[in-house]
Amino acid sequence: MTTVLLDPDEVTRAALGERDASAGTLSFQPALHRLVQAINEEARLTPDGARVARTSLVHALRTQLRLASRQQPPVDRPSTVTVVTGLHRTGTTLLQLLLAAHPQVRAPQLWELLAPAAPQPTEELVAAAARYVAEYHRAAPAFAAIHPLHPRKPEECHRLIANSFHSEIFGLRYHVPGYLDWLSRQDHTAAYALHREQLAAIVGTAPGRHVVLKCPFHLWHAAELAATYPQARVVRLHRDPVSTVASVCSLTRTVRAARSRHVDPHEIGAFWLDRTAAALPGLRDPEAFVGLPVLDLRYRDLVADPVAAVARVCAFAGLPFDPPARQAVRAAIQTAARTGPGRHQYRLSDYGLDADGLRRRFADYRAAYRL
Repeated sequence: MTTVLLDPDEVTRAALGERDASAGTLSFQPALHRLVQAINEEARLTPDGARVARTSLVHALRTQLRLASRQQPPVDRPSTVTVVTGLHRTGTTLLQLLLAAHPQVRAPQLWELLAPAAPQPTEELVAAAARYVAEYHRAAPAFAAIHPLHPRKPEECHRLIANSFHSEIFGLRYHVPGYLDWLSRQDHTAAYALHREQLAAIVGTAPGRHVVLKCPFHLWHAAELAATYPQARVVRLHRDPVSTVASVCSLTRTVRAARSRHVDPHEIGAFWLDRTAAALPGLRDPEAFVGLPVLDLRYRDLVADPVAAVARVCAFAGLPFDPPARQAVRAAIQTAARTGPGRHQYRLSDYGLDADGLRRRFADYRAAYRL
């Protein structure tokens, strides 16, 4: 089968349409070129995978264009922000979902993250997000049992960073080690500034509302996050890497297999072993987020008593946890129990890893948080 190659200049022309290509309204072109180079040379995409990749790249550039053409001046940042982070598969999705039920919380939903500053009416954007989800589940049927994806539910804000082409999410979607090596040497300040601009377009000033964001990838860029949102608070979730690594390997295999027929499970295991080790400073260092207040919460405590866990986070974030908020969170717990993902099955051995090796590799971290 012939590999379909992407052309970054063609992607740019498609995004610009009738606009003058020299208008200077597009940023991050070197990152786009480096990402496309790695996709072409390393990812071995199917024709359908290449089509989806091209669509997402064009979409990112069009988002930049929409932001640049906004008539109103962008809001610098929402007044109060809590960022939920932690290794993948540590309960960050559940915690954000429960916090989003709080009457004073604003958590950006998938349809908003897919189209920040888009001019279409809300119902059209929600419908477009629904088509996106349906297409995702068609290409990766097992994904629905791993991670909930719904147009009207909160979702990870890595989608905002990805519009700058400076995101580790591409290393999860594709086998692109060359791109990740390049990315590790880059300054992410401008990428986080774009994140802030998009968030402002989504939530505006959010008067009287507390914005809750969620993304594991912030662990690797704690300093840039702190510089971008100096008034933020950070909640870090902790779970035994024996469980998280196995689960995220399964997630990665599922996502990559939707785009390529050449997926190496052992390479995925080595990839997440390395990325987990690289995240340890962001997980353990009390000053990793450069002065931002940090609350550490264990996954097992969250799932054992979600209401108590949310109460802790609310106290930390300065949010009231009065009877209406408590009732809303309890209702969200019941809904999640009925509508959450199915059973996600995975084995470390499928990825060339074993539990004893992971326990030894992360012994200090596991002991520090009694995991």
